[in-house]
Amino acid sequence: MTKNIGNAKPNAPAKELRPSPLGRIAPALFPLVVVALGYFVGKQFLGF
Repeated sequence: MTKNIGNAKPNAPAKELRPSPLGRIAPALFPLVVVALGYFVGKQFLGF
């Protein structure tokens, strides 16, 4: 253990993260992508 001599900088506050527009839209698009993939796989392999 090192001694605490009191001159260490406190941790800097984290910058606010601004998600990209794609990062904000992706959770909403995920179900649509799953449905579209399911449709195409079903059409290809199951003959729907």
